[in-house]
Amino acid sequence: MQSHADQDLVILVTLGGWIRGTQVVTGAIMQDYDERSAKVLRQPALVRFMQSKIDAISPELRGEPLVKDVSEQLGEIQKLVSFPPGRAPTVDEVRKVNEAVDKVMTEIESKELPK
Repeated sequence: MQSHADQDLVILVTLGGWIRGTQVVTGAIMQDYDERSAKVLRQPALVRFMQSKIDAISPELRGEPLVKDVSEQLGEIQKLVSFPPGRAPTVDEVRKVNEAVDKVMTEIESKELPK
């Protein structure tokens, strides 16, 4: 039972790290837009993988409001990072990704999970 709880924590920490990293990267790209750098934001498969990991955590934790909210918002983020292969997102598309992950990050920072 303890290892399952540990695995759930690893999944949530990894997800939080990706969200924060995407927030930082999109902010940097917006400050000094470069098409080549912006292409790194195309990550639909990674978002799908993280969603599958959230779906695998314990039902009790998956039912927590914060986890549910983040899971739902991942669907929107997946759409935003699914621009066509080989095409760089525009500055506006980068801004939309930044706003989406910023919203999730703000929500994560303002709530606590049960202890």
